[in-house]
Amino acid sequence: MKFFDPRTRKAKTGDFEDEYRAAREIGAVRTGSEHLFFRAGIRRYCLPYDSIKRCFRRVNSVPAKMCCGKGELQIESLVIADDAGEIAQVTLPGSKAARELMSELKSKMPGADFSAPKRDENGNIVQEGA
Repeated sequence: MKFFDPRTRKAKTGDFEDEYRAAREIGAVRTGSEHLFFRAGIRRYCLPYDSIKRCFRRVNSVPAKMCCGKGELQIESLVIADDAGEIAQVTLPGSKAARELMSELKSKMPGADFSAPKRDENGNIVQEGA
């Protein structure tokens, strides 16, 4: 089984298969003992916990026409970021799964930031400390 680095999109060397199989699966994400795994398309990605600086939920509202009118679907995603910016956005099966995943990640990465970055009125990310 091949695993890729989501930052470089290149195959990683190492034996991650045992950790991947033993990891807890929540949607397309697996939480291993040392690494966070996720699937995107047919590829499996692997990231060590210590390289993740920020992790948060992103909820996108998608307008939908239904039989009885209009509504919105809520799409939950996990956003993973490092010092350089966002690494990946992984779609999750629902809000319950997103809450469970976030609580598990908080226990595995106590030094990471779990809040979304602040944005200005134009939607641009505001630099922290500025």
